[in-house]
Amino acid sequence: MDWIRTHYDRVTLIAAASFLFISAVSIWWSAVQFGNNLIAHQTAPQPKKATPPGKALEVDHAAEQLQHPAQWKSSGRSGLFVPEKHFIGANGLPATLQNTQVHPPVPNDWFEQFGLSIVDADVLDQDPDGDGFTNLDEWQGGTNPTDKDSHPDYLTKLHLVSATEEPFRFMFSSWVGGTFAINTIDQSEPTQFLKIGDMIHGTPFKIVKFVEKHARNQYGTNLDVSELVLEHKETKEQLTLVKEKVAMSPQSVATFAYAWGGRREFEVRKDQEFSLKPLDDLKYKLVDVQSTKAVIVNTQKPNEPIEIGFAAP
Repeated sequence: MDWIRTHYDRVTLIAAASFLFISAVSIWWSAVQFGNNLIAHQTAPQPKKATPPGKALEVDHAAEQLQHPAQWKSSGRSGLFVPEKHFIGANGLPATLQNTQVHPPVPNDWFEQFGLSIVDADVLDQDPDGDGFTNLDEWQGGTNPTDKDSHPDYLTKLHLVSATEEPFRFMFSSWVGGTFAINTIDQSEPTQFLKIGDMIHGTPFKIVKFVEKHARNQYGTNLDVSELVLEHKETKEQLTLVKEKVAMSPQSVATFAYAWGGRREFEVRKDQEFSLKPLDDLKYKLVDVQSTKAVIVNTQKPNEPIEIGFAAP
């Protein structure tokens, strides 16, 4: 004890050094154990618990969806992420599809409806389905410009160019039994009293048939509207005279323009038949010629007159 008291400072130093040595050894040993444990965890990970069967299907489905993400869809037209189309309008100012009709009179949405290129300057004159009708024709006719079997009537391509209307010089005035009175429409010549088979003097026509007819007028009066059928001695062309009515001469001529498959003009005489491409088997007949229009009929529907006028300017 006396030695410790005498050498107290030395004892204290030795004790402190021993404590530090033991602490260092302890720290070193803890570090070694931590490294071993870390390596053990990395090389032998703890197995995960198995996913229950019901959850496994959900996990697989979710994984499949991640492999094939859903695409952006829209049920209608949207401006999201889509730049608005701009044009230079007729007034030289910027315009959009929302405030400008690009190809009047056709509305903008009609072009979009059928997938037509509204940016083409000649889109109204284009014929995408090759049926012989332009996009403007199809819009006016309310048909599908992309379907060859959907198009306006071919008669919409037919217009009158000129009409030469000539009255027949003679008129059926009256009849008694089998005798018929024929006069010139200006009463400048004596009356001809003729029978069936006789020629009308001054014409190449003869009387071939008589049809007795009566009809009531707007006042309820019963009128004689009997008919004489004449026939050209050479061409066999027929002309009908109605009692006390002026008939149009077969020499009356209408000049038509037909614009399907390229424009062509042709003349048709009164009572003459003609056809229009591509329906060559369908026959039309010119039944009347007037100064402002021509009247034709489909020979399969003779009681349904069709008026053909001049083309719009």
